[in-house]
Amino acid sequence: MPDQDDPTHVLTIAAVRWGIDTLGEQKLHPTFVPYLYLREQARAGLLDSASSGSSEMLKLIEMPGHPTKPNYFPLISRGKRDAGPLATFWRASNIAGSWSPGSIGRQVSWLEVPGGGAYAMPDDHVQRALTDMLYGAKVSALALGAYFLRNDGFVLSDAPTADDVIDAFRDRFDYPVDADDEFEPLFSTEVPDVDFEWFEEVTPELSAEFTPVEEEPSDV
Repeated sequence: MPDQDDPTHVLTIAAVRWGIDTLGEQKLHPTFVPYLYLREQARAGLLDSASSGSSEMLKLIEMPGHPTKPNYFPLISRGKRDAGPLATFWRASNIAGSWSPGSIGRQVSWLEVPGGGAYAMPDDHVQRALTDMLYGAKVSALALGAYFLRNDGFVLSDAPTADDVIDAFRDRFDYPVDADDEFEPLFSTEVPDVDFEWFEEVTPELSAEFTPVEEEPSDV
């Protein structure tokens, strides 16, 4: 259990870049981003009030650095996948509109009730996501965590590792152990040998700028 004296660590630029490159090499449907959000909302009983414009979802993809396109995510289903970061990873501000009820169904029909107007999460959504969004291949939970948690600060009692990124990804998107039947078909958890550090420590002054991620208390 962390205490107030434990330092805050953040993912290194190299770790985030690895996540981007790893995701960019795989064919992934862009709607996997709202799927993760909507599934989390459904588990909380909040699917009816879920919004494609929610800050909870948009902060996953918002990225400074482009003069006209505020969103960035390396999940694409078309184009080359061997040239590093692509210009198509940048997305316009209207991406939330394309993921709204009435629009998302034109991309993935089962995320919307028949006739549109509301989100849906069918009982067989895991298999549908694997087939329609991941094209039959698991995606790296570490790569998704390295990108989606790039603005989070990790406050842990021990030095953080790549496994902590996977644990934080599972916690962020509500994949506890009792949801392994939903997690394991979609995500791989391999940790590669890399020549960079996953984390770096930040000063107390800077730590306030990051969303805190703390380890779960032990059940023992």
